[in-house]
Amino acid sequence: MLKSKRRSFLKAGILGSAYISLPRQIVGSEKDHVTDKAEIIKSAEELRPGEIIEAIQKGPYAFIPVSPMFEWHSFHLPMGTDALIPEELARQMASRIGGIWFRPLSFGLDAWRTEDEKEKWGFSQDEEVYGMNFPDLPIKSEYCNKEEMILAIKNRLNPISECGIKHAFLMNHHGGKGQFKLIEEIAEEYSTKQMKVHAISTYQFNDLNEDDGFYYVGGHAGYSETIWLMAFRPELVDLSEQKEGELSVRQTGILHNKPQIEPKWNPKNVDKNVAEKLRKRVIENFIQYIT
Repeated sequence: MLKSKRRSFLKAGILGSAYISLPRQIVGSEKDHVTDKAEIIKSAEELRPGEIIEAIQKGPYAFIPVSPMFEWHSFHLPMGTDALIPEELARQMASRIGGIWFRPLSFGLDAWRTEDEKEKWGFSQDEEVYGMNFPDLPIKSEYCNKEEMILAIKNRLNPISECGIKHAFLMNHHGGKGQFKLIEEIAEEYSTKQMKVHAISTYQFNDLNEDDGFYYVGGHAGYSETIWLMAFRPELVDLSEQKEGELSVRQTGILHNKPQIEPKWNPKNVDKNVAEKLRKRVIENFIQYIT
């Protein structure tokens, strides 16, 4: 039975039979970056009607990532980092417990940076900074307003509620101001007896701590978020694109608790083994949440 409350920390467990032990095809020479027990399955828009019905019969679930596909994540991560993480997690879940998964709805909220934030990150008070649209960065980011996000999610939920889906998961990795709250409000408003809508944060399934080598240091595009993308899409992380040593928040677009990022927390120093732990733990804990 699905847990009704979000849990910040979950007990890790060995799932055993919870996995669908189907071999994952490997495209070209690309090594399987997720698990040898994951089946490659197509996203919902690639499925024919009969395939959708079959997938829902295996599990009455819909996994719907909602995060921006075009937002600055420094030089070493792709613009779509916030959407790519829940997208791969959605595919992983559908491959194990059934259901359908969608490509991300590219919607992200944010806000004008406050005086405290500008001081903390090395901006002058007369600079106007919205989200990750820092003046020194070469590429601007895409954001939306609440009304746009509500309509897009509603449009996605309406048809799937009529085809046998019992649980729809709105999966978010974006931390922009108001994002988590709005998705929670949408989930509550559009849940019915026929289909429960769940507001899911990828972060809620991470119960690693410093003993596991996971440090909650560095915000957007920083040390910890680099581990997140390395856990789910490692082939998209290019640490050679990042400078060595100390980094500037305003020049790199990596958020930190001070204007300069200490060399110790430069994303170049992340541990791939910790990323592997994170991937396994998040998938296991999400399955536990559902089952």
